[in-house]
Amino acid sequence: MPNPFEEKFTQQNPIVEAATRIRARREIARAADGIDEGPVPFEDAEQALDAFGERLAAGAKRLNAILGRSGMKFVKILHPLRLRLRFADKRVTLDLDEVHQLVRVSGLGLDGEWQFDPGAQTPSLINLSKISTEAGYGEALTASSLLQLIAADEALEPPPHLQGPGPLSF
Repeated sequence: MPNPFEEKFTQQNPIVEAATRIRARREIARAADGIDEGPVPFEDAEQALDAFGERLAAGAKRLNAILGRSGMKFVKILHPLRLRLRFADKRVTLDLDEVHQLVRVSGLGLDGEWQFDPGAQTPSLINLSKISTEAGYGEALTASSLLQLIAADEALEPPPHLQGPGPLSF
């Protein structure tokens, strides 16, 4: 049995490290989930993409408050309406096609043409490029799910009080 008074034992073990990573991921997921509140009516794809962009901007601000300077960059270009989201080496672009009332998404394996779901409570995109036998067919992409997808592998630094040798140092 290991001696609990040895310095090796009091340092952070793999179980505590894994629990810290899981806790950090849950905190990031909670920050991203908080943006999809309340219904937003829209009449066309431009209004829906604008509402989608507002929720992405709010979620990016929340995540940046947690992650600090290495956070997300959100860019909204107005004419024609385009959204850009960048986090580390991951990039997602959403371009409006006004003629067809579609959104072209590229990046993170989401490439294809997407359409807004008019019956959804929040602006949600449905992928039209997937056939019904593919995995993920019919799943809606919301602002919070996009933020969770782009920040899925991010890990927060442990708080300063957990970075020392531990409470059993003499």
